[in-house]
Amino acid sequence: MYKLVAVDLDDTLIRNDWKVSDRTVETLFRWRAERGPVVIATGRPPRMTRKIREELHGLPWICYNGAIALEEGQAIYRNEIQPDVLRPIVSLLLEEAPDDWIGLEIDDILYMSQPLENKSDALHVDELLAYADQPSAKILLSRETFHTFHERHPDLFAQTQPLVSDRVSMVQIQAQNASKGTALATLVPGWGYTMQNVVAFGDDVNDVEMIRDSGMGVAVENAVDEVKAVANRITASNHDEGVALVLEELLNKV
Repeated sequence: MYKLVAVDLDDTLIRNDWKVSDRTVETLFRWRAERGPVVIATGRPPRMTRKIREELHGLPWICYNGAIALEEGQAIYRNEIQPDVLRPIVSLLLEEAPDDWIGLEIDDILYMSQPLENKSDALHVDELLAYADQPSAKILLSRETFHTFHERHPDLFAQTQPLVSDRVSMVQIQAQNASKGTALATLVPGWGYTMQNVVAFGDDVNDVEMIRDSGMGVAVENAVDEVKAVANRITASNHDEGVALVLEELLNKV
C-alpha cells in the first residue's frame, strides 16, 4: 500500500496563481493523518520555501533538487559539492570569464560574483573563490557560460551533475549523484518504508528519478515529456489540483 507522498512544489503543488489551494492542503494533511508522511521536494533553497503557506512549513522538505533535506527546520541529509571539486571549477570560471556571473549556494545563502537584478536575495561578493572552501548545494551559471565552458573544458564538470531545464533560465550544477530521487531513497527507510510505498508527483526534469523510482510516479498534465515518459499515470495540471485528485482517490479506496 502507498504510505508516503513526495511532491514537487513549483508547477506541481503550486497553482498558476502561485498559491497552494485549500483543497490540496487539506488533502495532504488528511493523507498524513490517515496514511503516512508527506514530503515536499523542490529545487528551491530553504529560504524560498518560507514564502509558501505556513501550514506546510512543518513537513519534511527536500531542497536544492536533493542536495539538502530538512525536518523541523534541521538538516537531516546533505549531498553537496565538496570543496575539492568546487574550488577548481570556480577558479577556472573566474579566471576565464571574469565578467560573467557565477552563483554559489552555501548554507542557504546565494553568493554571486556579479549582481543580478532578478536575484534580490543574493549576496554580491568581490572574492567568490574565498567561499569555495565550503560545500555548496549548487553552482549557478547562465546557459551561455555553461555551454561555453562545457565545450572548452569538457572535463570541467565531470565530477558534478549539471541540470539543464527549459523552464529554468540558468543551469544548476550539483554533486554528481544529487537528485530528489536519491535523497528520497536515502531517507525513506528511516521513516520505515521503501520506495515502493511512495506516491511521487512532479513536472520537470529534476523530478524524473523520483517519479521513476517510486511505487507510483505521477506526472501532472503540464509536465515535460521526460517526466510523463517515466510516470505510471498522468493527473490534471497544477492549476486543476491534480495532486489532490490522485490522493483523494487513493484515500477513498477501501
